[in-house]
Amino acid sequence: MLYEFESILFQVENLEKFPSIEEQPFLYKYRARTLLQQLLQKTQDPLQQAIIHYQLGVNFLDCEENGESRKNMGKSLQLFSQIEDIENYLTYIQSIYNHLGFLAVNLDDNETGLAMLAKAERLGEYLIAKGDFEKRAFKIQGGFEKAQEFYTITLFYIAQAYTKLGIKDKAAYYCGQTMLRQFKSKTYELRDLVINCISLSEYYSGIWNFAQAFYLLLVGEAVIPEGKRKKLRATLQMAQGKVIGDMMSYCVDCIKSNQQNDPSLHKLFNKYSITFDSVNVKQLVFQPSKTFDDIKSLFRQSNTLYKKAMSVFVLDGFVTEHIQMLSEISIMYKVIMNLETDPNNIIAYLEKRLDLLLPVFNAINPKAYQNTYEKLLVEIAEINNELYEFIVKFNEIDDFQGGKSKKLTEKMNKACLNTIQYYQKIVEQLKLFEDKQRDSAYYSSITTAYFNIAKAQSKYYSKDNKIKVTYLVNSLNQYKQLVQFINQQNQQNEFQAVLQMCKEMIQILPSKIDRINYM
Repeated sequence: MLYEFESILFQVENLEKFPSIEEQPFLYKYRARTLLQQLLQKTQDPLQQAIIHYQLGVNFLDCEENGESRKNMGKSLQLFSQIEDIENYLTYIQSIYNHLGFLAVNLDDNETGLAMLAKAERLGEYLIAKGDFEKRAFKIQGGFEKAQEFYTITLFYIAQAYTKLGIKDKAAYYCGQTMLRQFKSKTYELRDLVINCISLSEYYSGIWNFAQAFYLLLVGEAVIPEGKRKKLRATLQMAQGKVIGDMMSYCVDCIKSNQQNDPSLHKLFNKYSITFDSVNVKQLVFQPSKTFDDIKSLFRQSNTLYKKAMSVFVLDGFVTEHIQMLSEISIMYKVIMNLETDPNNIIAYLEKRLDLLLPVFNAINPKAYQNTYEKLLVEIAEINNELYEFIVKFNEIDDFQGGKSKKLTEKMNKACLNTIQYYQKIVEQLKLFEDKQRDSAYYSSITTAYFNIAKAQSKYYSKDNKIKVTYLVNSLNQYKQLVQFINQQNQQNEFQAVLQMCKEMIQILPSKIDRINYM
């Protein structure tokens, strides 16, 4: 019976390795399952039964039959517990805990799943410590290497579980430990390792450990063969640009709050939690930026990295990636404006943001890239709105005077018209889906659009009083329509401030129109 048992397991192993057929992806796994089920009927040996149920559990999981997989793994664990010489089969127990933990987490039974994975973790630590101590592969099924492999899987599953639960610090720790073990044993897929470096980098950048975040991206870059995988390398450069941009934004906040000289910033920026000793990448030291010149330097560094990545992720073929990077650069201009004191430079920054985004907005197909199109549309509308409002204040434009600078007034008028145009496009987009999504976000977006259209119409300047009055009348009507809309939709409580401003403008604008008419 022992010979037949081992022979059948050998056949099962070979069948499991057969490549799947597209029409019948589990054909050979089903054949392997049949052999295992037939073998189970023949044997009364608890150890053999335990191993067969384990193999069936793996088979059912591979065939996406999670319920049956869980039953067989549970039965296998029960049978193994009856074996006296269990020490020789602990890797089976280790793998069963992994499977049961993974399956429980997938069923959102996170408490049970993490408990099982904790058992697998402790067992893995025991087996590895024992193997290290004895300096040999001790007599367990699969040996020391199998115990190492299963322990890595345990850490990976725990990282996934904590990610799913939103416990980011523990997810990052276990993800890092998994990566270290995969790197040391050279059992990683290059793309997976790089993506994990990026994901982990995002976490550390989010808690302001910027040196750690950038270091991980350099590790990812270092393992890519020279001259190979250009897109993967560009993805890392894109992520590097984001880390430097995030650091720039944080430093701007510190300068604005007068905390740029806080000695704890240096420690925060340069805290390391994971390093790859076998990779030729030095630990970086980032100095917190304390001046506007320092901030500009970070801007240039980030911008250079984004441009390198965009030379690979060109618009024709990589629309999402290309526009994402342009949006990030636009955001950096917005951040750097917080420290700018020269009004002309602020206007230039706003115009640069439009120069970045308008060409790609006009180039993409709104139906093929709906989400990207809508995000760009909102950002372009907001920039134009901010631009004309700033010029009105800086250029001292009122209803009767065109401001100190004719050139700036022309820019203001252009931004006013663009604000009206793009917010009208936003209204059109919202109306396409209003029957499906009349939620708080819908009402907030359409109310903001209507209000900004009305406000922009009231600010347009013209020496021709008839033209000026036309815009003011349009503005007045827009405010009235907005009040009517909010009341009809029973949104008065949510938009009390907007209603109040609309009513004030409805009182002010008629007299303003009369004054201009009598001039």
